[in-house]
Amino acid sequence: MNKKYLRHAVLAAAIGSVSQGAMAAGFYLQETSASGLGRAFAAENTIGDNAAILARNPAGSALFDTYTLTGGITYVDPEIDVTGDVTYFAAVELPDGSFVYVDAGTKEADASDYATSAFIPNGYLAAPINDEWSWGLAMYTDFGLETDFPDNFAGTTIANKTNLLTLNIQPSIAYKINDAFSIGASINFLYADATLKSSFPSDFTLNPAFAGATLLDVKGDGWDVSWSVGALWNIDDNTRAGISYHAKYDPKLKGDVNSDLAPNPVTPFDDASGNLTLNLPDTLELGLYHRFENNWAIAFGYMYTNWSRFERLEAFIPSGGEEFNPLLIKEENFVSGSRYSLAAEYFFNDKVTVRFGYAHDEGAARDGFNRHEEEAIMEETGLDLPITWRTLSIPDTDRQWLTIGGTYKHNDRLSFDAGLAYLWGDDELIQEASLIEDTLVTYYDGFTTKTEAWLFSAAVNYSF
Repeated sequence: MNKKYLRHAVLAAAIGSVSQGAMAAGFYLQETSASGLGRAFAAENTIGDNAAILARNPAGSALFDTYTLTGGITYVDPEIDVTGDVTYFAAVELPDGSFVYVDAGTKEADASDYATSAFIPNGYLAAPINDEWSWGLAMYTDFGLETDFPDNFAGTTIANKTNLLTLNIQPSIAYKINDAFSIGASINFLYADATLKSSFPSDFTLNPAFAGATLLDVKGDGWDVSWSVGALWNIDDNTRAGISYHAKYDPKLKGDVNSDLAPNPVTPFDDASGNLTLNLPDTLELGLYHRFENNWAIAFGYMYTNWSRFERLEAFIPSGGEEFNPLLIKEENFVSGSRYSLAAEYFFNDKVTVRFGYAHDEGAARDGFNRHEEEAIMEETGLDLPITWRTLSIPDTDRQWLTIGGTYKHNDRLSFDAGLAYLWGDDELIQEASLIEDTLVTYYDGFTTKTEAWLFSAAVNYSF
């Protein structure tokens, strides 16, 4: 990491949290249906008990012989708690014009429930054209999260406020080759909107004049177009397998950058334009579903998410000039991961179905220490600070799911789904630093004490 990187670490604290927030518990939003939630999304790209299959597999519309609508909403209530300390290192100028960073005090830095609750809607239409062709339309969200640290949190120059909203509009077409095989493809239009803020703590005592001052307030949005393909195989009357692939996204977020401190050598821009590209992953999903003769059914699911393509964040702020561009915000070096899921269903009668599920979801944050950043901080400040890849904005870890749900079929056209899930993850060490060149180093040393979430989803299905 060079001086140019460190000069703009203040900007990294703000912009970096856009994707970091998106890639935490909301990293990749699984919540595409209420029935799927009850199964921990096992074989969600395969079963097709409602039109929500279109979010996972564009071949899914081939399963319907009438127009079918599904609409639902999921309430996500995450809780992430951290406990630790923040140490400030203030820059002192020497007679020769160089700077040395001295310990300016340590402050408790605990935060509770800083991941904000949210409602996630979805809607789907599966429409047959004839006995062979069908089309579909899916609207749902792929990524999104809101984090909000208290204004008096000692580490607000590292992590403060983030909101990321995405919407995927996905028209698809499917072809039924025969009674056993169907294939499909879709075009995916992804819209992303981000708002984020980085500031000094409201009770910043080292320099009260800066208390609560906004370092950066960034707002931006953008579109990207991608695609997906899928296939279904009816192995026999009671068994179905599915495979689907969703290509990567690279949305470019364009927006405005503002600061209470501008203009100055650290943030020489106010009300300026900038852009940042998020390299979001492609996914491969496999599913297998079997219904027994005794009213039981089982489902298996596997998803591979290619987060290894998400290596770094770079921004471009034209008014910053050549010295500021391209701006290396943060090396992420995420690791690709797998998600394994298993579910069972019991059909009480023609009207009532209950389901249970379990999933193990591997996190994308790399374990261990970011030696590159440690060396760069040492070179610039002389401080020997251990720094983990895992950050406050993305305390990502392996997660486990336990789920339950059910369906009530009112008549041949109308049915209702509901699902409930509990997610939890391991406690993780977090050591992170931000640098305002020739001014201040903020160093957080702590760990998560709770990483969990409750999810509730409800949906209605109607066939014409």
